[in-house]
Amino acid sequence: MNRLLRLAIVFVLSSYFLLAQLNRGSLTGTVTDSTGSVIPNAKLTIRNNATGAQYEAVTNENGQYNAANLPTGQYVIVFESPNFKRVERKGVDLGVTQVLRVDATLEVGAVSDSVSVTAETPRLQTDSPDVGTSLSNKQLIDLPLTFAGARVAENFAYLVTPGVSGNTWTSNINGSTSFSKESLLDGATVTTYLAGHFSESSVSVEALQEFKIQTSGMSAEFGRAQAGVFNYVMKSGANQAHGSVYGALRNEALNANTAANKFAGRPRGLDRRQNFAFSGGAPIVIPKIYNGKNKSFFYSTFEEYRERLGGFASPNTTAPQPEFLDGDFSRLLGPATGQTDGLDRQVFRGAVYDPSTFRQLANGRWIGDMFPGNRIPASRISQVSQRLNGLLKKGYLPTVRNPDGTIPLTNNAIRPLAGTPEFDQYQFSTKVDQNISTGHKLAGSFSFNKRPRLLLDQTRLWDPTDPTGGVLTSARRQVIKSELARINHDWNVTPRLLNTLTVYYNRMANPNIGAYKDIDGAKELGIKNLSTFGFPNIDFGGGPFVGLTNVGDPQNDFQ
Repeated sequence: MNRLLRLAIVFVLSSYFLLAQLNRGSLTGTVTDSTGSVIPNAKLTIRNNATGAQYEAVTNENGQYNAANLPTGQYVIVFESPNFKRVERKGVDLGVTQVLRVDATLEVGAVSDSVSVTAETPRLQTDSPDVGTSLSNKQLIDLPLTFAGARVAENFAYLVTPGVSGNTWTSNINGSTSFSKESLLDGATVTTYLAGHFSESSVSVEALQEFKIQTSGMSAEFGRAQAGVFNYVMKSGANQAHGSVYGALRNEALNANTAANKFAGRPRGLDRRQNFAFSGGAPIVIPKIYNGKNKSFFYSTFEEYRERLGGFASPNTTAPQPEFLDGDFSRLLGPATGQTDGLDRQVFRGAVYDPSTFRQLANGRWIGDMFPGNRIPASRISQVSQRLNGLLKKGYLPTVRNPDGTIPLTNNAIRPLAGTPEFDQYQFSTKVDQNISTGHKLAGSFSFNKRPRLLLDQTRLWDPTDPTGGVLTSARRQVIKSELARINHDWNVTPRLLNTLTVYYNRMANPNIGAYKDIDGAKELGIKNLSTFGFPNIDFGGGPFVGLTNVGDPQNDFQ
């Protein structure tokens, strides 16, 4: 079965009916006359200021109306009823998952007469128990957000929302467990392999219309989430062309040098970050063929982030002394400990014993003999170890010296300061809206995120002459790719009956590829009956005084 067919099957099977407003808002209220009596069957025309899209509703026998599942944005509401003046309510701002009450009082008169009202709607939501924090695109842009590691709107949740703490990996909402939240993009979950995880498949901040963090009181349609919901709504195009441009720069030339670098006589480490984005939307217009004003719209966004970090931390790894690789451990041999063995011989600190000399005495005690001078003969070192030692001599010898020129036994080598010295991110998204008629609305979006990076998340020895640390290090290349697609159709069957269908598709490719996976490290070392992607993990073990930093880390997997 080819990949295209598999994707098609997943696309169809992952469709579902949404029973309520996962990424929309609702208007509700009561229509009365000047005496306070309710007006049944009053007609409402609700028009989106940006797109001209119109929706209809009518009041019930109690004068109440409910217009559900409206896209976020600013609206004008027109109230009409026979023998009453027409009322036009302007400046109605509707947010994601918001149930906004807009009441109206109609005066007796001709329908041709109209009353225009412009007033702020109340910010206190009285018709829904939902509790959360909403951030508009302007707030997302204006609030201080570091662009180090790329801009992630989710980070705001942990800074401005009561009850929300942690980060994308360990987020906790009102004491919940990690990975128990839900994340929605345009009404559909973004989950692939970790519940609610969105940072590695996210859309650009420039593409977001609103971001709402819902922490409690969610209605039934959010029942899949144990803790809360991070709700993202993408921007749509409008009749008026609009867009944004963003740029940020960081360079080590603007930084002071670190104390560790100054002490070691090293220059400032590489510290470069560049981030730029642009977005834009408008009606879809094909000159002389089609004019999409009030009907067809698009909004597209592209953002690129590039990060290159260099420099080394203070000496924090321990490489073997050069003579160790030839079997000479005389430097480890210290004074007598005051203890004796079964033959009353002194036991010296740091002594290395010959395993071939171990034997049991008549009294049951075991003894062995030291290697003369604490030196292991070259003939006793295995071919595998000799090959490994040869690699260590080429690029993994200590780089730190004491003032007297000797090499410290521990913390005698350096490795990069950054765990991710190379990181890029490319985000593209586009959204298309179509107003088919008053009763039918169609919207679709596609977003793509590519994140190539170099990861050094295992502490290993490092060859400072190699940009990826050499063949014995743990460097791995990871290129995460994500694709998210959504299609939404709204059908107002009657002014009081709405059907919404959303189909979505999520895919996230997560490879872990060792930088030297094409080398069969086991074969290079001469280990029989073993094949590895890169060099196997070699644990030197800990000694009484010196514990060496490990080498090797074979990786080549795909999720």
